[in-house]
Amino acid sequence: MGKIHRWGMIIAFIVIVVCAYIGIKTVFVEDKDAAVPSMTGMQLVDAVEALQKEGLLAKVDQIDSPEKADTVVSQNLPAGEKVSRGKVVILRVSKGGAIMPMPDVRGLKFEEGVKRLSEAGFKVETVLRVTDKLKPAGSIIAQNPAAPQQVAANCMVKLLVSTGGTGDNTFVRVPNLTGQNTDVVKQVLEQLGLTLGTTEEIPSSMVPAGTVLSTNPKNGANVPAGTAVNVTFAKAPMAGEENTDVPPANDQDQKKAAVVRTVVIKDTAPSQIPSKIENKPENVKTDQAVKTDMAPKPASESKPAESKKTDTVKKAPLQPPVNNTTPKKTAKLRYQVPPLTKPLSLRIEINDASGSRILRDTQTNSGEYVSMNVPYTGEAVITIYLGGDFVWQDRFN
Repeated sequence: MGKIHRWGMIIAFIVIVVCAYIGIKTVFVEDKDAAVPSMTGMQLVDAVEALQKEGLLAKVDQIDSPEKADTVVSQNLPAGEKVSRGKVVILRVSKGGAIMPMPDVRGLKFEEGVKRLSEAGFKVETVLRVTDKLKPAGSIIAQNPAAPQQVAANCMVKLLVSTGGTGDNTFVRVPNLTGQNTDVVKQVLEQLGLTLGTTEEIPSSMVPAGTVLSTNPKNGANVPAGTAVNVTFAKAPMAGEENTDVPPANDQDQKKAAVVRTVVIKDTAPSQIPSKIENKPENVKTDQAVKTDMAPKPASESKPAESKKTDTVKKAPLQPPVNNTTPKKTAKLRYQVPPLTKPLSLRIEINDASGSRILRDTQTNSGEYVSMNVPYTGEAVITIYLGGDFVWQDRFN
């Protein structure tokens, strides 16, 4: 009996040890019988399916990447690694947004820095102005995000701009706003640290009605930051209303200037421009009288002196000035639409010596590149609106 009892105790001990080993292995030791599949470049749906076949789980992190949306960019565990079933694998998946290099605009003047950022596809969100004795007024001290680095294409940029030695001595150059509407005027002035002062409307045919005719202080003037700029807008002159358009600078004859103003107001009755020749006859002949005098006369009646004087005072009726729209210059417009989540309206306008006109007014898609050679006369201002918002303006001389 003792021998049987001893063997029973041994067998029981062995059973207990084996059970303990199995329990410890099951609880504490991983059974690495699953291989991590290679999922880089796969669509998210296919990657998750591949993990499920191996008995693995997926956790998704969305990141900015030039890859298409829902494309697996990377995974935290290398392909082929043996892991236990039920292991969580982290997948980094593209949002679909482009990654672009951030330009370095530090040290540039504010206007130049904003232009360079816009050309790279970025918008300025916030402008903070601080006093800095070491940096010229109007220069960019710092930016956020900093450069160089790769950032999302729709990233908004914050700029730190110097106001010079003291805030009171900061000077800003008044921009040329001629031909711009109210919304553009407010935005441009705010970006430069100026404010919109009083506004008024006066009749003028120099620029389209509702756009800027002049500013006070005038464009190009250096004024302290925060100065209020008074703006005069043009309105269509009514019949008989005095036009404020200034006659040509080389016209010093006051009577002729008065006639020019009358004609510009759409006065249909032709007016005779007084001659600038001194000692002219008091009674200037009409067109019919001039034509009669031009008829052949007997040699004995011809008077060279009188004929010379008649040629001098003979003038055709003044007609309304004709605006010569013959293109003399070409503006090369190059603009790339920034990344968009949906199509937006794109409106491009030009204002030059011949007036204001729309170059393009259509729907545009993300990344579309606009290249135009636009003929213009005098000085031209091209303004771009995206989704109804002012995004860019360029000037051509």
